[in-house]
Amino acid sequence: MKEKNSIIIPKRNYYNGKEYRLDFENQVFIVNPEFLKKLQSHKPGTFGGFRKMTGSALGDIMQLTNFNSQFVAYARLCGFNMPVLDDKYIHAGVVLEPKILKKIEQSIGDKIHRYPAQEYNYDYFKENYLFGGLPDGFWEKKKMIFEIKTANEKKLEQWNEYGVNLGYIKQAQLYAYLMGVKSFSIVACFLKDEDYANPDNVDISKRIVKNWNMIVNEAQVRDDMEACEKWFNEYTRSGVSPKWNPNIDHDLVDFLKCENYDEWEALYLKWVKEGKAVAKYEQ
Repeated sequence: MKEKNSIIIPKRNYYNGKEYRLDFENQVFIVNPEFLKKLQSHKPGTFGGFRKMTGSALGDIMQLTNFNSQFVAYARLCGFNMPVLDDKYIHAGVVLEPKILKKIEQSIGDKIHRYPAQEYNYDYFKENYLFGGLPDGFWEKKKMIFEIKTANEKKLEQWNEYGVNLGYIKQAQLYAYLMGVKSFSIVACFLKDEDYANPDNVDISKRIVKNWNMIVNEAQVRDDMEACEKWFNEYTRSGVSPKWNPNIDHDLVDFLKCENYDEWEALYLKWVKEGKAVAKYEQ
């Protein structure tokens, strides 16, 4: 068994009682006034400022499901968000996205433009003051945005019966609208349990890949953006977070409780022991 000190503790820069403080009575966190001024003095999305709202954040901001959290969304804007505790799902998506885009190219007989994250610094929409993000692909001929998703094959029936997750639709629709195009396609590859352990070895020609083509509802996306902008302005001006929900926000609250590195290290190692976090080890 590996020694405790060989586990890499994810880096964090902000702690309770310094850049913010938790208010347990009101179930919020309050940004330190000096730190709030610093965030407010920079353009959103630039170093030292609030983060911009990406398409993937709309679900939390608009609370589209019982599992979405404005508390999580605001912590992310402030840079107070938790590290990813188990990156196997994200890793699988990153590895398989190019394969899925290639399969789409073979199907349509045309090229799809990619947006490498490093090239665009994770934000294709730098000219937009509040909204950012990175489309997965763009088909120039049809003026269509592609949003790529991976999901466990156990969820295929749910996707077929109830349709695409509304958060995914709003994410892709936002990007299409910001690019000035009328259509988008959400393409999902459904994976087996074992695929997450070795995504490099997955042959997606042997997996179910489905697409859902949609037309941008301009009135809806404008309403979404207006609601999100109002929310952004309210909370970034006050420095007081939305109220947390103990049923879904308890991990983030535990993370935010930490007042120093030692407390954070103890919490993370506890999560590793419980199986909540998957540790990475020093080489």
